[in-house]
Amino acid sequence: MAQAQDAAVKSNGPAAQNQTSTQDTTEQPKQSNAKTLTAVSVTGSLIRRVDAETANPVVTLNREAITNNGSPTLGNVLQALPAIAGNATNTQNNSNGGGGASPTLEGGDGAARVSLRGLGVNRTLVLVDGQRLANADLNMIPQNMVERVDVLANGSSTVYGSDAVGGVVNFILRKDYKGAELSVNDGISDHGDGQRHGAQFTVGASGDQGNIVAGVDYNKYNPVLAPRRSFSARQLYLYNGGPQPSGSHTIPTGRILVPAGGPLGDKTPGGCEVNSQGNAYVTLANGNGSSLGDYRCFSNANDTYNYNAYNYIQQQQERTNVFVIGNYKINDYVTFYADAFYNHTNSSGQDAPAPTGVGDGWHVLASNPNNPFGVTFSQGTLADPNAPGADSGYAFNTRLTGLGTRLHTFTTNNEEVNAGLRGNFGQSTWNWDASFDYGHTRRIQTNYNEVNVPAFQAAIDAGANIFNQADPAVTAALKKGVDAPQYTLTNTMKQGQFNASGEIWDLPAGAIQLSTGALYRKTSMSYNVTADAILDPVTNTCVVLSEACGSPGGGSDTVKELYAETLIPVVTEQPWAYSLNVDLGVRYSDYDTSGSTTNGKIAIEYRPIADLLVRGTVSQVFRAPNMDELYDGRTVAGPNLTDPCVHLTAAELAAHPTACQYVPPNWSGNPIGQVTGYYSGAAAIGSTLKPEQGKSIDFGFVYSPSWWEGVSSTLDFWHIYLSDTLTPIQAQTVVNACFANANSPFCSYINRYDNTNKLAGAVNYINTPVVNLGNLSTTGVDFTFNYAIPHFTVGGVDPGNFKAALNTTYVSTYKNDAAPGQPGSGSINYAGTYGLQFGNIPRWRGTLTVNWALGDWSAQWQSRYIHNVTNLNANLDTGASAPMASVLYHSISGGYEWAKIHTRFDVGIDNLSDKIPPLAYQNGSNYNVDTATYDVMGRYFWARATVKF
Repeated sequence: MAQAQDAAVKSNGPAAQNQTSTQDTTEQPKQSNAKTLTAVSVTGSLIRRVDAETANPVVTLNREAITNNGSPTLGNVLQALPAIAGNATNTQNNSNGGGGASPTLEGGDGAARVSLRGLGVNRTLVLVDGQRLANADLNMIPQNMVERVDVLANGSSTVYGSDAVGGVVNFILRKDYKGAELSVNDGISDHGDGQRHGAQFTVGASGDQGNIVAGVDYNKYNPVLAPRRSFSARQLYLYNGGPQPSGSHTIPTGRILVPAGGPLGDKTPGGCEVNSQGNAYVTLANGNGSSLGDYRCFSNANDTYNYNAYNYIQQQQERTNVFVIGNYKINDYVTFYADAFYNHTNSSGQDAPAPTGVGDGWHVLASNPNNPFGVTFSQGTLADPNAPGADSGYAFNTRLTGLGTRLHTFTTNNEEVNAGLRGNFGQSTWNWDASFDYGHTRRIQTNYNEVNVPAFQAAIDAGANIFNQADPAVTAALKKGVDAPQYTLTNTMKQGQFNASGEIWDLPAGAIQLSTGALYRKTSMSYNVTADAILDPVTNTCVVLSEACGSPGGGSDTVKELYAETLIPVVTEQPWAYSLNVDLGVRYSDYDTSGSTTNGKIAIEYRPIADLLVRGTVSQVFRAPNMDELYDGRTVAGPNLTDPCVHLTAAELAAHPTACQYVPPNWSGNPIGQVTGYYSGAAAIGSTLKPEQGKSIDFGFVYSPSWWEGVSSTLDFWHIYLSDTLTPIQAQTVVNACFANANSPFCSYINRYDNTNKLAGAVNYINTPVVNLGNLSTTGVDFTFNYAIPHFTVGGVDPGNFKAALNTTYVSTYKNDAAPGQPGSGSINYAGTYGLQFGNIPRWRGTLTVNWALGDWSAQWQSRYIHNVTNLNANLDTGASAPMASVLYHSISGGYEWAKIHTRFDVGIDNLSDKIPPLAYQNGSNYNVDTATYDVMGRYFWARATVKF
């Protein structure tokens, strides 16, 4: 809403002074003098309120809490909140699955996002002064532009529309800053790496007619390689009774499938493990690979490649931000306001040298003089004109170490502008607000050292010995065919909005307030891929290696909305009720692509006494399909798959003819654990989507005892549930559903190699598009306790002022029914677990912050707790789960205000005890740990100096 947050909620109570607080005060305004206070808009409501305490359980980070964190970017600050859980992008997530290409793959782009209640980043709405963003990347928002952050962790669809399911994060701007300040900061880890540098400049002025605030923000982070930390030096897999260092079976000396007997003879050195089709894998042992004696049997246990050695565990990042905020009073009835900011980010991720195989579209003919095996290595049947009787379709995979690492860089530009007029309807209580919001983001991803397959094939045909790819002469030939494909994502948002609010009539308890409005928004997306990287879904290839293949996509959607909210004061200052208010809201939304939906809410605010607020909200929530879910083209992914068709008899296979099509009896499984998946939006497969629907329920208490000076606490019970959830279906879900029910609609998503291929029965690809599937619900409790300790002395000595803030979240249930109505489906409670689909959902998370100030000195101690979780399906042998230990982080900071030179100095240490994250093994996305939840840098030192002019 355009008029939201045009002034900060003011309070002299301790809660408002706390670093982290609820939107509460310990001193309640008397009803008789409430009209003398200024009404402001509060996060989670359309109604302008005098009361800081409402039915909405808002937690606020003020500017002091933001700066005490020490981080130059906002992502690190918000992702540490207890209400945040699950999978969320941050700058520790480097991997794109090998530099992959998709609008939704963000490894290396420097972004940070939030997932309230663990419901996913798409179900948390990020706002700046109540306005949506074209790109909800927290790190692009200039930190020196922000006055405070309001976090509302319950559904608010009637106030904000789509996406506000898990809650809302609302950044409130510094509109009234006066003066100028320059701040510089630096930091480095205890390991001597991960350096960061930054500077901010802010200037502001105000007068009778208005004010203006402007600033510049710059920060830079150096990359850190995964081997710099012992827990991520190699990929760890859990099997054989413990963690085993391992890696990829695509190694520089090749993983080559050859005949092990039969009419073609034994092409192995003997003693190799032979599969059911009479073939075995070998790898180069010595020599140049042109004779059979140069090879040995491939060992699944020992022949692995440590791709972790090249991954970034902290992305390379460099950002420049510029912003301006202002308003101008045109006359007594109309004020112009505007805020705008621009962000430019350069960032990069890195992956190991490219793995490749004949599945990428190249081949080695049986007649090739470097080929000693007498068979053709190809994806399918391929005739060799120089060897008409030669067999074909044999697998050949190798790692092209000579070409160097795959670097995927991102250049991102974000522009956001919000401008409008607001004013009063004459001398009445009614005011109005008309605004226009424009957002535009453009992200250019460039993948370096991607192999051009036709050039690669030409080099092989010209004599480059691919069996000995590490040879400098071979490398020189292959480098002539290296490409740098580009992928350009553009998102645009245009929104117009009109709101009006005021009093409609008086009741004995006060005036009924009404806020109403209308909104029109158009969002559009385009994703363009250079010609060398456009995926051919029939062959699973493009000009470059298939892991970098992508598909163009794009489209637009418009929504028209009408909404209203009313606050009805029912009772005031009665023996049984100090006050009782009822808040009603409704919103109608009409989308071009997914139809219309109407959602309502009812909220109760009851004070039996002035010190105690009992509050409850029941709100319908919804989430419309976003641009990616609608319009993303096909993109290659590499999901892990536990294939249920492994080691089945002929009779067992006959019971699953669709799921196990072409699978031979006693089949040993897919060549590698990762299979090819085709992620896409709904349009790419000709389907449509509808909005998610659900409810958000919150019931709680706010207690600010007048008998205990400085104390305020809250207790809230919450429950959110959704049906028809929008999700990219998992490859495992597709196969399991089809295995359980041959008539499942997901069976058509599975494509296996047929009997003409040496890999008959193995998965060729699985379509994993976005679908409406499943139910999701979560239940829990939030508790906060804030205490501004009254000033005291010890033996006549002033020890300073102390305040403490406790913020905790307990997750009771997190239930998902992935395929309702399908045979074998059921609800699974993921609370207290870590898994690839939903991420880390600990039952307990909490922060305890203690602040101290004495004269020009100040300090902070913060402890952050993450409860232990169960790592699902951690054991590769048995599928058993494994424990992941709880973690308690400590951070300290201190500052000194040197008034004589108008300068403040701050220093701090994050992760004081140098805690390492608990191991997740192969579920840890290339790092053995959950980088979305735990700190991977270790003990970190930082310093900052701020000069005011």
